[in-house]
Amino acid sequence: MPARVAINASIIGAKPTGLGIYTIKLVRALDRIRTDLLVLTSSPEALGSLRAPAIRIPRLVRPERGMGGHLARLLLTQMLYPIIARIRGLRAVLHTVPEAPLRAAVPQLTIVHDLLPLAFPTEYPRQQYYFRFFVPRVLAASGAVAADSESTRIDVIERYGISGEKVHVVYPGCDRRVFYPNGSESPGGGGSPYILYVGNLLPHKNVLGLIDAFAVLRRRAACRLVVRGEGRPRYVRDVLRRVEALGLKEAVTVLGYIGEGRLRRLYCDAACVVVPSLREGFGLPVVESMACGTPVITSSCPALLETGGDAALRVDTQDVTGLADAMYRLLTDSGLRRELCERGLRRAAEFTWDRTAETISALLDAAIQEPGRGDVLRR
Repeated sequence: MPARVAINASIIGAKPTGLGIYTIKLVRALDRIRTDLLVLTSSPEALGSLRAPAIRIPRLVRPERGMGGHLARLLLTQMLYPIIARIRGLRAVLHTVPEAPLRAAVPQLTIVHDLLPLAFPTEYPRQQYYFRFFVPRVLAASGAVAADSESTRIDVIERYGISGEKVHVVYPGCDRRVFYPNGSESPGGGGSPYILYVGNLLPHKNVLGLIDAFAVLRRRAACRLVVRGEGRPRYVRDVLRRVEALGLKEAVTVLGYIGEGRLRRLYCDAACVVVPSLREGFGLPVVESMACGTPVITSSCPALLETGGDAALRVDTQDVTGLADAMYRLLTDSGLRRELCERGLRRAAEFTWDRTAETISALLDAAIQEPGRGDVLRR
């Protein structure tokens, strides 16, 4: 069957992280259930073996190129996709991030992961303007919008005034072939127990609050803190200074990004995983932790409440003592650990990439089949 649905996978970089990994997982899952796909990417090797043909686009668009890459993606998206739509006879285009033509040649489905640049403008000094002025026009030109959570869906509707009928919740998946338990109930894999944080190092992630709570915890229990993530240099320096100021250099390990295999081992051997964010769009580390059989502590922000359900231990993470108490409970209460692990495994099973792909595929089919949709999008 000739390609009729294109996937804008330009967000995949040379070493995919975050949105790049999301896009890879989604493309692979869609490729298993559809035979009409065409993938546009600068990194086809990152996608592995697909049935779908790929069109290689310039490396200038890769996210590791920063603002230059973002501008290149915008220009390429506005110019290239309408041309490809006409030449290839496309019937729809899927954009895995809100970077899409402002005048769509065919129906397009756009995925929005969060609106964090609007909630924390000082953390995203340039992106906030893109989300404030460009994203609403992108979504207005899209036949349908997929949001990572109900929390993000509500944000999109309220912030941009988009009809609720147009915005659909499509949860990301968790690759159970990568993230699964190792069968050990011994925190630390038999060594010194550790608390694990996985995510970016940005102020809204509340890593400084986690370090403060860990300092309180250390007065009550011998344990370590492992931080896996990278971020803006200024905030990374703030994190390292806080660690040093609290006398925790020997107890805190800060890692950069690592491969999925090593990440799984970190999850499996952790006494617990803490996701203390002030705000999130979904919270994938919550699901990955649960899939590995590791108990999770989350903040009470709406998206994390939604993701963790009744399988996570929830605290007000701005309450340093409360967070320290929660970590202490999971270090010392084996019954609570076991209960949360069992709940977490059941909860994680609800998030699969096959389910994500099936929902996205149905939205694409609806966009293709709805009479007159293309005319509406071209206005």
